[in-house]
Amino acid sequence: MDLGRLFPEPSSAAPLLPLLQESGIDGFILRSIVVSKDDVPVLLLPLFECLYDLSTFANGWTKKSLKAAARLIPSIFHPRVLGVGLLEGGWSEIGIDPHIDAGTLEAAWEMALGALQLLATERKSDVVVFYNFNHDGNLPGEVLNKFNRVPWLPCARLPITFNSLEEYLSRLSRAARKDLRRKMRVSHEVRVVRSRNIFPYLDRIYKLYLETVERGPTAFGVHNRLFLEKICERVPGAEYTLYFVQEELAAFNLLVVKQEAMVDKYFCMDYELGRKYNLYVLSWLENLRTCVEQKIPFYQAGQGAEKTKAHMGATFIPSLILFRHRLTAYDRFLFEQPAVIGNVLRYLGFRPGADRRTPPPRVEIAGMEIHDQRN
Repeated sequence: MDLGRLFPEPSSAAPLLPLLQESGIDGFILRSIVVSKDDVPVLLLPLFECLYDLSTFANGWTKKSLKAAARLIPSIFHPRVLGVGLLEGGWSEIGIDPHIDAGTLEAAWEMALGALQLLATERKSDVVVFYNFNHDGNLPGEVLNKFNRVPWLPCARLPITFNSLEEYLSRLSRAARKDLRRKMRVSHEVRVVRSRNIFPYLDRIYKLYLETVERGPTAFGVHNRLFLEKICERVPGAEYTLYFVQEELAAFNLLVVKQEAMVDKYFCMDYELGRKYNLYVLSWLENLRTCVEQKIPFYQAGQGAEKTKAHMGATFIPSLILFRHRLTAYDRFLFEQPAVIGNVLRYLGFRPGADRRTPPPRVEIAGMEIHDQRN
């Protein structure tokens, strides 16, 4: 399948999708729904399937209460989720033939959503989710109008409208400028290496990644080692920036660097060394320096750490989760009371598991063909 046609540049989804399927994500089944016309794919929905334990990231009496509730009402407190979206540290995307006409696209969406509901019924999914989309996510009105909608982690972005780091610093508030200059004083003790070949450091990189995920409050799945090992081979523009302190790899930053934008996928660090040597701030400045040197117009700084990123001048683009529960009464209540689920999402995260035994279906409808592809 020509994924590049459905996910044209500058998107990186085309090479990322097969890499995700090859490397796998613990606790997930990865699938896709593909709608074809005349044997040519015109629409692709990347799918994942998992169990969502609401108690995973709660503490104390809240955790105990949620675990007890999950035993009584698992469909609500430990639901099986069928999701549309990507699980690789960026916004989700839908693959669409750029030359498709509006009528064909509408028909393709109708068929894809029908197949999605059929799969949800066959897999006994409690919730259907469109995970981590922004306003440019190409979602149809059927989803935007009929699914519950809650805000998710916004993505930070910094336009590169300056010609040097000094000019960048001059545009910050006095307090922010003073803070960053103070944190830059240790930069001479940190060695920075940019590389697409991280094999000698792979063990350490994966350890830093796992430790960072463990500390994170909203981790949604854990990549296997193969993903971090192969991404530079598979994804154009993917590279690592490595930060060494006294010859020890203390942090890494996984980036996708293209002329349109630098996209920050993951920053992972040793917690003690990272705090002592201000490695997140140094990585931020290193990325801005690269953008200036290569005349890249945007630094897409990713999700999370909003307070820190705002302090350093970033603006934020909203993200959404849209979902629908199979229990009509529960779904109607959430649709009318969106703040309820918003509060839950604010304090809880995803740590799923999944049953991998059931084979995927294949459906043909009215001249277009829908494939539910698994791995």
